[in-house]
Amino acid sequence: MSLVMGDILKNRSNLHPQLEAVVGPSVRLTYRKLNQRVNQLAHYLQERNIRKGDRIAILCLTDHPFITILWAALKIGAIAVPLNYRLHPDELIWILEHSQPDAIFYDGDFSSSLPQTNEVPFIREWVQVSISGELHPDFSSIFATYATKEPNVELDGEDPAMLTYTSGTTGKPKGVIATHTNLYHPGPAAFSHVGFQMGDRALLPTPLFHISGSVMVTSAPYVGMTIVCMPHFHPHHILDLIEKERVTQAVGIGPMLQMILGSIMEENRELETLRMIVSGGAAVSVPIIKQFYALGFPVLQIYGLSEYTSVATFWHPDLMGIETCGSVGKNLIGQIKIVDPETENELPQKEVGEVVIRGPQLFKGYWKNPEETRKALRDGWFFTGDAGKMDENGFLYLVGRYKDVIHVGAEKVFPVEVENVLMDMDEVLEAAVVARNDPFWEEIPRAYVVKKADSRLTEGDVLTYVHKHLAPYKLAEVVFTEELPKNEIGKVMKNVLHQKANEEESSTASQ
Repeated sequence: MSLVMGDILKNRSNLHPQLEAVVGPSVRLTYRKLNQRVNQLAHYLQERNIRKGDRIAILCLTDHPFITILWAALKIGAIAVPLNYRLHPDELIWILEHSQPDAIFYDGDFSSSLPQTNEVPFIREWVQVSISGELHPDFSSIFATYATKEPNVELDGEDPAMLTYTSGTTGKPKGVIATHTNLYHPGPAAFSHVGFQMGDRALLPTPLFHISGSVMVTSAPYVGMTIVCMPHFHPHHILDLIEKERVTQAVGIGPMLQMILGSIMEENRELETLRMIVSGGAAVSVPIIKQFYALGFPVLQIYGLSEYTSVATFWHPDLMGIETCGSVGKNLIGQIKIVDPETENELPQKEVGEVVIRGPQLFKGYWKNPEETRKALRDGWFFTGDAGKMDENGFLYLVGRYKDVIHVGAEKVFPVEVENVLMDMDEVLEAAVVARNDPFWEEIPRAYVVKKADSRLTEGDVLTYVHKHLAPYKLAEVVFTEELPKNEIGKVMKNVLHQKANEEESSTASQ
């Protein structure tokens, strides 16, 4: 059977037309209304000669327009390209040039981040979605003009559906290609097994440009669930929404959960509908998990990757026991194994190696990057670059990373990208970027910089320069040093710098 995502939304709208599909700050859409609006936008796109395989970029907040645009792209076989609105304009231009979208939809808040039309001539359609928090008249008019019937497009489950950009070890982002079949499987795999059910109401205060957010949107019709959108996160307002909308699941990353916990403990709230809190992208600390559990709110942890269409494993205290909260749980679908990163042989239980996975959610490759695809996909397995171990009960424990990725909340930073920018500075001789542990963000990027002789460069100078080219979260601290530790062949020993960064922080904190 060919699994085409648009059919899932169409079928849910036929089965339960009056069930709420999306709730935003200014709109409530039933499944019938959402499907109609999606079809109208699909016809608008087709009229403008946007066809199967064309890319549609989305630069929007977590609200109903993003959801409508995503589904419209899926209905006509176009490839949705969610854009990270936190990126620097130079970074956005690179992704646009790499993905070559034919159309772009954007919130007015992000107009200043977009390039001039002559810089990206391949974009034929520019559609402003909102202005000052309200729908832009041009976008709104689509839903008063076009037919609501289903678009007529021949699609196959193996057709590409989404192109999500994730940072790469080469210093440039990589485009992960997910097919319709890939997007289908998180529904039955994750939602059915972890307690999501018909009529549930999931609150999303997280960005939809992450694969986890997009997959929540595309999986909701499979279950018959309502998505409650929160475009701007606030720890007190999120409790207001949970009460008002009778939310059953709330999504949040580690730093968000830490803030929410404080609000829950400070305020007397009616949160009896909230059955679980779903977290992915960045690990939640064991103390936070246990505190939420003591208050009656189990935290569902997900270990996911863009290349595996979001969900590889899940952990739930009621199903797996609070004593295993240091793990990321068990796999949902497909297979996971731990291998020696050098020989690729499978390792015994409890021995640390590289986490590799395969299954129907596995992506088809990196967009325009066959070399990285060959490195990552070997004999049907995806080599994650994460170090982990499996216990005798099938619980996966992540113990580190083989790659140098730095986790800043839900965002990922690859040091080489920052180092390349640092080395463009005239007064920088050498530079290396490592993670420093942080109780709030999990990790923050610190640069160790060797200045050229007689340089008067300051930390502020370096940060200002880097932030002109990259998103601010990609470099938080700068430490000047006389030299970088190197091994016998001249390679910088980042493990030494990482240890130094965290020893210095511990020493400072204890004084």
